[in-house]
Amino acid sequence: MKNLMIQFFRKIRRKLLTESKFTKYLIYALGEIVLVVIGILIALQINNWNELEKIKLREISQLKSIQEDIMLDTTDVKFNLTYHKLFLKSEQKLLKYLLSPNQVPEEEIKYENAQGISLLLVLHESAFNNLRNNNLNIMTSQKLKKQISNHYDSYAKSLLIFENNYDQFDNYLLKRPYFLKYFHYKDKMASKESTEHNNSDYYNPEIEMTKLILADTLGLKSDEEFKIVLAECISNSKIKIQFYENFIVKNKELYKAIELELLKLEN
Repeated sequence: MKNLMIQFFRKIRRKLLTESKFTKYLIYALGEIVLVVIGILIALQINNWNELEKIKLREISQLKSIQEDIMLDTTDVKFNLTYHKLFLKSEQKLLKYLLSPNQVPEEEIKYENAQGISLLLVLHESAFNNLRNNNLNIMTSQKLKKQISNHYDSYAKSLLIFENNYDQFDNYLLKRPYFLKYFHYKDKMASKESTEHNNSDYYNPEIEMTKLILADTLGLKSDEEFKIVLAECISNSKIKIQFYENFIVKNKELYKAIELELLKLEN
């Protein structure tokens, strides 16, 4: 088709030249140049459109990946949050008992929950890091770009540091010396099966932890230092719970913002 067009234009040029119609030939030549320029511009526009379409598809893919990470983070955060609430409830019961004149608690206290365990939080940031490494500027919405950056560089990072990096906020480590001093295991062998990692209920927040029983009531109730430590742990638990709950809200907000942006990009 291209060769036919070239031959067609050559025939017209020859005809005009042989007929000595120079003015018409000049007009024709200018018109041919204009057509070539227009053709180049159209080709460039099509190429530019194709590149923009590729960028848009890459943006859509990466935004969907971030949504998947948000869903995973929400599940993991809710898991830790459930445990923190479980531990806080028993911590509060234990402190109430220690501050009372009663030698026996008025309500049942699960001492193993009051002791708690050290929790580790791992957030999924691979999609965000991939987006950042591949240039955040591919994003159409500057507002969403800022929201995503703030979410991972501020909220997520703060939660990770607070949960994982400071021993002074690890309630288990703070309380452990006192539990070693005043408590002992009820039946270590009987509870072994329920704490095995291959148990189907291993990730169940209601799993029954190794039972602890109070061995030195008088010593525990008279230990003012432990009461202070326990009160500090309760404050830590409340702060962590607030952090987790706020993060879940931020997760929902970011997920919804991405969903709205995807609707614009895909329509």
